[in-house]
Amino acid sequence: MPLSASILSNTKWHKFTLVFNSERLEAHYTKYIRQELTKHIRIALLLGIVMYEIYGILDFLLVPKEILGKIATIRIANSFLLLVIYGTTFLKIFKKYNQHLLFFILTVSAASVLWKITLIDARIFPFYYAGILLMIFWIHAFSILSFRLAFIGSFIIFTASSICFIFLVVFSFYEILSYIFILFSATWVSVFASYISEKQKRALFVREKELDRERYLQRELALHDYLTKLPNRALLMDRIDQAIFSSKRLSETCAGYFIDLDNFKLINDTNGHAIGDAVLIEISRRLKSAIRGADTVARISGDEFFVVARDIKNSKQALVFGEKLLGLIQQPFFNANNQDSLPLSASIGVCLFPYAQAHSIDVIDRADKAMYDVKIQQKSGIKLAPALT
Repeated sequence: MPLSASILSNTKWHKFTLVFNSERLEAHYTKYIRQELTKHIRIALLLGIVMYEIYGILDFLLVPKEILGKIATIRIANSFLLLVIYGTTFLKIFKKYNQHLLFFILTVSAASVLWKITLIDARIFPFYYAGILLMIFWIHAFSILSFRLAFIGSFIIFTASSICFIFLVVFSFYEILSYIFILFSATWVSVFASYISEKQKRALFVREKELDRERYLQRELALHDYLTKLPNRALLMDRIDQAIFSSKRLSETCAGYFIDLDNFKLINDTNGHAIGDAVLIEISRRLKSAIRGADTVARISGDEFFVVARDIKNSKQALVFGEKLLGLIQQPFFNANNQDSLPLSASIGVCLFPYAQAHSIDVIDRADKAMYDVKIQQKSGIKLAPALT
């Protein structure tokens, strides 16, 4: 089912966080992107593990032996944590807490790289500094975090890295300034690209859901009567065919009621088409009030209606239900001034099915012929079509 009109009535989002103002729409967007997002998260986590372990080669090549053990422990612990988070992507809990877990592993990974930087010699600092830059790109390239969390994570990494460069790494003022400037540029270029990407995704989501609803409404218009909103003849035939198939499988009997209002042309000519339309709407309401959820009321054309009643036990019950429909139709109808009541009645033909070679057109035609017999004899009555086996 497409999203309701009430949900799509407010598609605006916060300009900075990009979160939809409507909580219900935001929930649908989260569900919409979940499958693709999970796929991207798994790829991002595996690539993160590979990147982190490749940096382990630098540890063995560049790090002094006296601190190699500590550096290796930090790397292995972080890689293990990444694997644990990857494993949770296959659990139900990940659907609810994926953003929290990813933000956690991001901050832990950044902290581990900065911890390494505080332990190493300044001359091999550029190799690990590149790791910070790669982490910034990693956050935004896969769009695995919402823009709001990606922005917060990037800001934390940039701030923590800048503090680390200033107070814990021995460099000249201009060297520190150049490192911070490069990190700043990489961070905000990535943030801007991430912002544009998520904004486009949300706009595409809104447009897709609006088109889904438009297509749904077009289908509804094609299959429903514009005045009464009842199923039209095309949808009725499909419902009858479904009833035939189901009743054969369940060994049930169904009944089709062809209903033609008596003297409706006179009502239109005497009272005007507005009153005529009001009568049709009221008749449709009365008929709908009499049926069950599995049954169908349709407007075939003009003043002709058709009711499909499922699981009718026998012809006697079919006639009893037909009398009930006739009684509802015959109730007084008051016009706009609520003073003068209009006399309403109907001729009803009934066809029981399924029978051999039964199909929707034949069921309607047989009920129509039975209705016509009522119409030419006395009107305001009900007749059962001859039984077929």
